[in-house]
Amino acid sequence: MQLIKNKQQTHKNIRQLLKTATGCLLGASTLAQADTQQGYFSGWETDVAALGYTEIDRVSAYEPVITTRKTFDDESVLGFKLVIDALTGASPNGASPSDQIQTFTRPSGKGSYQSAAGETPLDDTFHDTRVSFSANYEYDLGRVDKMIWGGNISKEFDFFSSGLSATYLHDFNNRNSTLSFGLSSEYDLITPAGGIAVPLAQMQASGAVQPKGDDSDTRFMGEMLVGLTQVINRETIAVFNYSYAQSNGYHNDPYKVTSVVDDLTGSLVPGESLTGTYLYDSRPDKRNKHSVYGQVKRALGADSADFSYRYMWDDWGVASHTFNLTYRKNFSSWYLEPHIRYYTQSAADFYRHSISESEMADIGPYLTSDYRLAQMWASTLGLKIGFKTPNGNNNSIRLEYYHQDGEKSPSDAVGIQKNYDMFPTLDAFIIQYTYSF
Repeated sequence: MQLIKNKQQTHKNIRQLLKTATGCLLGASTLAQADTQQGYFSGWETDVAALGYTEIDRVSAYEPVITTRKTFDDESVLGFKLVIDALTGASPNGASPSDQIQTFTRPSGKGSYQSAAGETPLDDTFHDTRVSFSANYEYDLGRVDKMIWGGNISKEFDFFSSGLSATYLHDFNNRNSTLSFGLSSEYDLITPAGGIAVPLAQMQASGAVQPKGDDSDTRFMGEMLVGLTQVINRETIAVFNYSYAQSNGYHNDPYKVTSVVDDLTGSLVPGESLTGTYLYDSRPDKRNKHSVYGQVKRALGADSADFSYRYMWDDWGVASHTFNLTYRKNFSSWYLEPHIRYYTQSAADFYRHSISESEMADIGPYLTSDYRLAQMWASTLGLKIGFKTPNGNNNSIRLEYYHQDGEKSPSDAVGIQKNYDMFPTLDAFIIQYTYSF
């Protein structure tokens, strides 16, 4: 996800989208006030949220969200959600730190940017605006059966996505148990700036012919989920899910590269037209993912606790564990909800922080230096405060701190690489305000 675009045009688009979203919301509110007794526009419940996300020295994001839903007389529920993301900043391009200034060509092939000696190379051209809209409709098929249909569409500068989903739920055991079965599909169109980079080809200097192929490529994903929700007793409910997903098509990140270094010194190997040799990202065109998920919610007097665990594994060699715990402390008219999350994953089979010159001729067919596929771990600490306004509407403020780390000194680092942090720490802060009416 990366946008090489004029800032003024980006800001103009964001302002226009916010105006449109606000206009739709105000229009719906006005109609609701005009018909407070009955009618289609009465009875809507709406959440308006604004989220700010800031990584230290990297990416910042602003995200307004509008969610609205209505329950009809037959207990069917219709819901809509609009999300707008505006991101800007610098993002790691995959290259490793070096003892010299590094020059990289911008994704468009026009212009270049540099990273200082000893620093993690960051692409400062990272800008993007995403607009996402989703809808769902839930209705009863009978006394113990329910169906949920969903659809979503998302558009970015270099990415378009659309998806459909269907979920069937069946209650049994005196409605203390619910079996769920869901299917979803997603179609993605990737149109990176400058075109699709040829896998494992060398990045060329600005102005030279770049190793790019088609203007776009596609990816399709299908997912299946089976779940069981069980009431344990009056205070406890548990959820168990298994999901399987398969994606086919273009999985490469066209903006990521891998450095080629000297076998002994770890210094950059000169490229064909740049001071360094950088190979474009190459990943399999298929990925199979499995995951199991368990969750327990328990009432503790007037308070409640929620714990979940998820284990995911795939045929790329990535396996991850996610632990999540929240505790809600209720007071007379407000509540506190501390939150902690821990995540760890193994690296993909074809992940390398860099490769040596002797490996260059035989490397492949897959290679990536994308830190998101590296061995890493991350933790999140958060606190949510909820309260009511004088008119009875709900408000909440969520504050979170995110910390991500990985192997700083991998065993296969050579020469000067041993002097540098090969997986720099990432710290981010999140704040979100939500108003419900």
